[in-house]
Amino acid sequence: MNIFILLISLLTSYSAPAQQDVSSVDAPSRPASVRLAFQYSQVETSYISSFDTLAGVRLFSTEGELLESQGMPVRITQDPWQNCLEYQYDHMSAGICGGYVLYVHVSPAQAQQYGVSLNGVRLDPVNNNLEKLLGAPDFRAEDGDVYMRGDTALKVYRNSDTGEWLGIDLFDGNSS
Repeated sequence: MNIFILLISLLTSYSAPAQQDVSSVDAPSRPASVRLAFQYSQVETSYISSFDTLAGVRLFSTEGELLESQGMPVRITQDPWQNCLEYQYDHMSAGICGGYVLYVHVSPAQAQQYGVSLNGVRLDPVNNNLEKLLGAPDFRAEDGDVYMRGDTALKVYRNSDTGEWLGIDLFDGNSS
């Protein structure tokens, strides 16, 4: 008899009307536990969810796009760490490797004079609004804090003795 009931219950699930999308069902019609779980899953964080631009420069943009948006750099130097060129502007520096922007760097002096923004949102590393905007760092290294978003990383370099920030880099997280 139990097998017969089990078989009937399995077959009736195939003939039942298609279930509605949970998000389209009014909340009061769902049990409280489901309603709470669903509402919790809809909570959005206020953290910056991706890293696209630092100081107005898009990571992975072409050299031509950089020159078009920022103009000619103040100076071009050889990057001491990679076989790349560093285009130095008043407000930031961009590492050009293979014709693409692979990192963007902002120093404290540049940030103090011009400000620094991530995806258009102003960062204030001096007063440390980073955790409010980014959450807790994904990694804490000897020389600073690292925040990851997908394949991109933001590193805030700090003096290990004083905690004073020494610079911010946006780069491909797979490159280091």
